Amino acid sequence: MKHFLFTAILCTCSIVAFAQRGANAEYWNTFHYKAKEGKEKQFLDAAAKKTQKFNATPDNLIVTYRITTGSQAGVYERIMPWQSSEDYDRDASKELAYWAENVAPYATPVGGQQVWQRLKWADVNIQEGRSPYKYLGKTTYIVKHTHRDHFSRFISRVGKIMEKRWPDQARVVFRLHSGGQRNMYVSYVGFDTYKSNNPEMETTWEEDYNEMFGWGTWDTDLELYEQSIEMIVGEQRETLTLVEELMPSMK
Repeated sequence: MKHFLFTAILCTCSIVAFAQRGANAEYWNTFHYKAKEGKEKQFLDAAAKKTQKFNATPDNLIVTYRITTGSQAGVYERIMPWQSSEDYDRDASKELAYWAENVAPYATPVGGQQVWQRLKWADVNIQEGRSPYKYLGKTTYIVKHTHRDHFSRFISRVGKIMEKRWPDQARVVFRLHSGGQRNMYVSYVGFDTYKSNNPEMETTWEEDYNEMFGWGTWDTDLELYEQSIEMIVGEQRETLTLVEELMPSMK
């Protein structure tokens, strides 16, 4: 499970949309919470009990990270991975009621639930079954509707170079399915130490890219990628740290 990792119920029309758009797709849910002032410990204690009670099995797992940089620093991001369309038919009433009674008094939601579709073609160095990384580098993209192919091509290709140059890190990429703009994408790069343990390379990223995909493709693909991102708010980066005390003991 060493990777990134994610929550509750969609309305009927959203469930219909799952069936129509990708019955076999994999979805991850994210939630964001801020502990109420002076209630940090109570929130962590209550969330830990809830997580262990309801979210300690692979089909309903939740892993929590704390955002440490940017305007959302201090917010907790709870991630529920590996959901199928059928999972949104699950009766979560007891779990939601437990949260409302035991955890919500100490926490303020930051936005609502978001549902993300995993783009497995963009996976890099994924090793299923490993524990979560200690840190995540999160990048959120707003992509122009007319330029999705340019964005996807560069993300896919640069991932191939990352496999070679960053073997001690991993990446997953998602497109937003529900809870915001459909042209929003997010990538998580997981790592355990800030000091790099990756091998020294005699070549550059550009040289490796051109060797793999053809001379001059780096400049062309990078330019088209940059054009694909919306201006001003098109790319935002944050760092997240695993909240170990909220890690469930797997059942």
